[in-house]
Amino acid sequence: MALAFFGLTPNDKEIFLEPTFSLMYYMGFTYTECMRLPVWQRRWFLDRIVQELEKSKGQNSRAAHANDPQSRAMMGANRQTVPAKLRRFT
Repeated sequence: MALAFFGLTPNDKEIFLEPTFSLMYYMGFTYTECMRLPVWQRRWFLDRIVQELEKSKGQNSRAAHANDPQSRAMMGANRQTVPAKLRRFT
């Protein structure tokens, strides 16, 4: 049975999940924040990420690849407590 509306199908998840992942990974957005952003702002943020990555290509930068526990500990950037927003109460 064909869908009764036009738009994205379940097979088109990559169209909106890929930009959402990029915003979450590089900028620290939450999934809800990404989904609430207007499309024009999402595009602007993504274009800005690309611009920054192009600018820092070949330079020694503090990018997401340096965001592992060992690197943070060596730079003295590790936290003693978890931020309140990320605490789990189980």
